[in-house]
Amino acid sequence: MKLNILFLVSIIFSQESFQMNNNVEFQKALSFEKSGKIKEAIQVYKKILEINPNHQPAFFQLKNLFINNNDNIAGIQLLGKWIDSNPKDLQSTLLLSELYFRNNQKEKSETIWSNFESNYLTNKTTYRLLFYTYTKFGQVDKMEGLALKGRERLNEPYLFAIDLANYFQARQTYDRALKEYIVLINYQKQYNQFVTDRILIMSDDKSSHSIIESALKTTSKSINEAKVILAAFYFKTGRYIESYDENTKIITSDQNDIKRWINFASNLRKEKQYNISIKSYHYLLQNYSVTSPDILGGALLGLGESYESQINESQRKLKYIDWFSENNFFEKKLIGSKSFRENSFLNTIEHYQSVLTLLPPSQTTATVHFRLGEIQANILDDYKGALISYNAALNSFPSDILKKEINLKIGKLLLLSGELKKSLDYFESNKRKQINEGSIHYFNSMIYQGMIVESKSFLDSIIFNLDPSHSFFNDFLEMQNLIINYYSNGTKSDKIAFKIFYEAESLINQNKIDEAIKKLQKINDQYSDALIAPLSTLRLSLIFLAINNPEKAQALARSIIDTPLKDHALILNGEIEEIYNNEIDNALNYYNRLLKECNDSLFTEPIRMHIRNILKSNET
Repeated sequence: MKLNILFLVSIIFSQESFQMNNNVEFQKALSFEKSGKIKEAIQVYKKILEINPNHQPAFFQLKNLFINNNDNIAGIQLLGKWIDSNPKDLQSTLLLSELYFRNNQKEKSETIWSNFESNYLTNKTTYRLLFYTYTKFGQVDKMEGLALKGRERLNEPYLFAIDLANYFQARQTYDRALKEYIVLINYQKQYNQFVTDRILIMSDDKSSHSIIESALKTTSKSINEAKVILAAFYFKTGRYIESYDENTKIITSDQNDIKRWINFASNLRKEKQYNISIKSYHYLLQNYSVTSPDILGGALLGLGESYESQINESQRKLKYIDWFSENNFFEKKLIGSKSFRENSFLNTIEHYQSVLTLLPPSQTTATVHFRLGEIQANILDDYKGALISYNAALNSFPSDILKKEINLKIGKLLLLSGELKKSLDYFESNKRKQINEGSIHYFNSMIYQGMIVESKSFLDSIIFNLDPSHSFFNDFLEMQNLIINYYSNGTKSDKIAFKIFYEAESLINQNKIDEAIKKLQKINDQYSDALIAPLSTLRLSLIFLAINNPEKAQALARSIIDTPLKDHALILNGEIEEIYNNEIDNALNYYNRLLKECNDSLFTEPIRMHIRNILKSNET
């Protein structure tokens, strides 16, 4: 009995000793690896496996060393022995096939693959193991064949669709990639956005366009999701009308449709496709029962912004000469937009204003009412309608910031209506409480009435106390200098001309353009020697451009070349030649004159760069 116990103890001790020795040797081999002594590490790992062929850690380390060092023959030998002892190690089996393939022993790889397909394809895991092996070596036919077999056997018709699609797309085999993407959206709706994104990436290659369009057109007859992708494809490639048409064919839930149309219309606006954007907003509002105030409000807001953007975009813009473009005291009035006041736009705005009155008040409806008021005031000259919209906004629980803005705009309506005394009274109480847009309206209320001395006194008090970092400081300073240079330092005739000039500004503000032109022409005719005459002529020239009379505008611009506004005049003539007349050589002559004759002008460097850009474009 004692002998048996001693025998068992000796066996256990020997096993533990054996195990401990293997662990020591394994750690030694790892240490060799880390220090870059690869040959020594290999010898130790081999020694461990000779003693214990099933020592898995040593096998893995040795296998990796052979693979990393491209020692295919040694790897094949190692894997062969291991698989003999571990026939169920399928990963090692497929790894052996890879090493055979790399060693140009492709027949042996084929044998392993064939055997694997016959005996081990029992679940998705084994299918994936073999599929990725095929992928590594570009075995396209085998990949597709395995996918078809797996789809049938596992009853998963989309098996490997993503993998195949990515594989083919990376190799620009677009027709086969699209085939798989279509399989995916047909069976796995959650991948719709993924597929859309991938196809849009594919469309970066113009050679794919006809393939994409053909595949999606065919598929869209039976798969609704393909219509969504086709619409997105048309949009990305700039075929906006076709994108719109395709969107009208899409059938989804009402809620998803509404979101899609709002996003679509908004994106069209960002792409400056204003006509189609407007059309899309109308389609949404006419074809869907939109009851949510937020959604309806957002749609109406987007519609209004599209109309506004369309009108502004229709105006040809000068790049360098603008009318006090950075000064808030001068109204940036949209001139020459009569067509928009006379078409269906007015009816549209009135219609949606009436729709809004049926919605429960909210911050969203307040914003939309405000935007409608802005359109009515600044584009349609419908001041009564604007006042209704502003008041509706105030009654719709606007934010505190918007509330202040609305109150300023209501006061501004008095200026737009020419009710200058009422405007002065409206802004009187707030003239020094807070320096904001209301301060500008207060100043304009005075100066439009010819209260020049009072206007300057107001400016002086503001500038004296105002922090130079204030956003309006430079505007106030510029207006102060304007009064000093053209009025305070002038003769009686200068002062009369100055007052007439601001009478014209008031008329422009009211959109009484014809009357304003007469006032400015009066300065030219009767007070041509007045200090403000060149500035008045510049203003008149820009007005004629706005009402699409570039010939008259240029004649006026030429008349002030030999005045203190010479740099402005030369550039304005150049811009008219370039933008309106398409006479590039003539434009360059004016621009070069500026460089030669107006060295101290702030426009010198911008114009120098502009000349370079023109010359470069002409070269190409």
